[in-house]
Amino acid sequence: VTVIEFCKEVLPLFDRDLAKRLRTSLKKRGIEFHTNAAAKEIHEGAPLVVDFEEKGKLQSMEADLVLMAVGRAANLDSLNLADIGIETTPHGIVVDEHMLTNVPCIYAIGDANGLMQLAHSSSAQGKVALKHILSPSLSERDGMGPIPSAVFTVPEAAMVGQTEEQLENAGIEYQVHKALYRANGKALAMEADDGMVKILTDTDGKILGCHILGAHASDLIHEATLAMRLGATIHDIADTVHAHPSLSEILLAAAEA
Repeated sequence: VTVIEFCKEVLPLFDRDLAKRLRTSLKKRGIEFHTNAAAKEIHEGAPLVVDFEEKGKLQSMEADLVLMAVGRAANLDSLNLADIGIETTPHGIVVDEHMLTNVPCIYAIGDANGLMQLAHSSSAQGKVALKHILSPSLSERDGMGPIPSAVFTVPEAAMVGQTEEQLENAGIEYQVHKALYRANGKALAMEADDGMVKILTDTDGKILGCHILGAHASDLIHEATLAMRLGATIHDIADTVHAHPSLSEILLAAAEA
């Protein structure tokens, strides 16, 4: 398997520590990566030939199969939205915090508005829209909290909140709390010791983001998601008893770090 990635790192929306660790883990399994590389053309035939540019040089590579994954956009062309004046951008239908468009009584949720193209985000947006339909005086985005994301690679990757890069760019002072899977008894027993938990907080312990690479990351991320939604701090996680032996103890170890 060879990955040609246009961005400078795989999973560009994830924290750089996780993305780098995932790439390193996958390389050990024989996957080859070309980052900062742009696919130019696919030539049909047997085998297929992919032309790509990397570091200013045009290269070619043969392949049995090619998966082109360049993202997706809302399919709005057939909806004739301009006929009734609904505002759109190249990303999708423009909505406010209640998922309401600029035309009264018309809402747009999910991939159509392009805010976050995830199934669970779409469901949450639907609840926000419904609550506003039933109670138009609602003044805040009730029901929407931090939205976790998961990538089902091996090992899994999951995140919620801000990345370290985002905090740096925003000039926000933060602290990093880390723990490794290889220091966890359950992970060792599962022979799944490749991974890390990284929690980002402000100086008072408020959780700003959580990033997990490892077995069951898509399950573990919800403890941090709930903590962020309820305003719990990293100290609250550290003071919460976690079952032993369990992978959840990796979050506990990060909170205590």
